[in-house]
Amino acid sequence: MQTLVSEPLHLADTRCVWLRPLSFEDAPRLVDLCQRISPESRRRRFLRSTVPCDAREAERLASVDQAERVAVAVVPSPAPDAPIIGVGRFHTDSPRHAELALLVDDPYQGVGLGRLLLNRLADQAFRQGLHVLEGHVLYDNQPMLHLLRTSGHPVQVRWDGGDVLSVELEVGQLVAVAGTR
Repeated sequence: MQTLVSEPLHLADTRCVWLRPLSFEDAPRLVDLCQRISPESRRRRFLRSTVPCDAREAERLASVDQAERVAVAVVPSPAPDAPIIGVGRFHTDSPRHAELALLVDDPYQGVGLGRLLLNRLADQAFRQGLHVLEGHVLYDNQPMLHLLRTSGHPVQVRWDGGDVLSVELEVGQLVAVAGTR
């Protein structure tokens, strides 16, 4: 299995950022990220706006083995103490499926960072033999739904009632989606 490596990435607005594997030492930076984002971004990620990301929750999120619990962080510079501006993760819940979650800091939304995170995680999931990334998305989270639908991967969206949609993204197959990659 190919492991995740640190690498520079270029956003649509020409900024350069660095993607790297998330580590347990990133827990305090996850707390900072969760405190910086707007209540709306918090609601979209955690399905409610009042969820505080305290040290215990951040440590849980940063406890990754990069096999069954995979996570990457995006930082604005390669400095060891650089703040996290985006994070993506998946954890396997069956041999062929994993649950996906993404969070992008407000000033970095809309410039392709979510797409870069999604693509890296989908690639890693495929390399690990997974077929589907699953998630839960609020019905009014149009930016995330647009990202998924234009990702180039087949996606199924299912409404089971309430405010939350279940989504499944097939990672083993790309489809042509004009102007999205």
